[in-house]
Amino acid sequence: MRPLVQRIPQLHRLAVFDAVASAGNFTSAAHELQISQPAVSRHMAALAQDLDLPLFERAGRQLRLTNKGQELADAVETAFSLLEHTLADLDDQKGAFVFAVQPAMATTWVVPMLDQLEDVADTEIRLRIFERRDELDGGDWDVAIVPGTGDWPGWDSTLLFREAVRPFAAPSMAAKLGLGPTTQPDDLVQHTLLHIDEVGRPNMTWHDWFSEAGSTATPRKPRLMYNAYPTVIQEALAGNGIALGWQHLLSDLVQRGLLVPVGPVVQRTHGGHHVCWRTTRGDDRHRSILAHLQSEIVDASAGFDHH
Repeated sequence: MRPLVQRIPQLHRLAVFDAVASAGNFTSAAHELQISQPAVSRHMAALAQDLDLPLFERAGRQLRLTNKGQELADAVETAFSLLEHTLADLDDQKGAFVFAVQPAMATTWVVPMLDQLEDVADTEIRLRIFERRDELDGGDWDVAIVPGTGDWPGWDSTLLFREAVRPFAAPSMAAKLGLGPTTQPDDLVQHTLLHIDEVGRPNMTWHDWFSEAGSTATPRKPRLMYNAYPTVIQEALAGNGIALGWQHLLSDLVQRGLLVPVGPVVQRTHGGHHVCWRTTRGDDRHRSILAHLQSEIVDASAGFDHH
């Protein structure tokens, strides 16, 4: 493991730090990152603790970098600029088959089988990570796994699996609160639920989950709204709240005992994840990838609804 990862287990805090250093204050950085100002403050406090360094100091009402903080900001800016130039160069490369996928599905499901997908499609595959549906409108991808109803003009769409969603928590939190697989939805509403922002996302929300689980309970307004699903899962793993878990996204964490179910599965009849490509652009590579993904569905769902 790299020393950097040992010192800063959550590297996304460097991106938050970069935004704060660039914007000059927590509020502007929060607006840029589309997260709450308390979330920015929390990340900066944790980063300072990880590094055992004071990163900011007060000058009246203003917040400014310490000398050590400025050194880190310069290094982070240089590193990120180099990464951005490298990624831009990779984007310019021709011939790679671009597979668009959301980050949680990429890390937990697609990346582990990437070599297999390249073998069956007989092509080099480059992943394109997206968070929201409208990020695919540019068309710079060949095949994608997209949540929703599948009725998108100009795209061929094949349902891969229905949207099955279940609440999960760290085992320590579940034990402390007395929660388990048979916990009823009404018994969850009083606890800390981890929310992801809903803008441009067709996935099930906590309000949807309670409603479709047959509960009249209304979740409290969240103190924090996260803008990335992997962050939600990290918070759940740390025992900081209960997360909604999507089938095929959390199966590995569930099988390893890192997360446990704390409520029933809700499965939508009208929504799911679809394998898509532009109409008239499909070829043997697309169909081979689709066939392999379909063959993996049963194994990937193991442990999701059998606890």
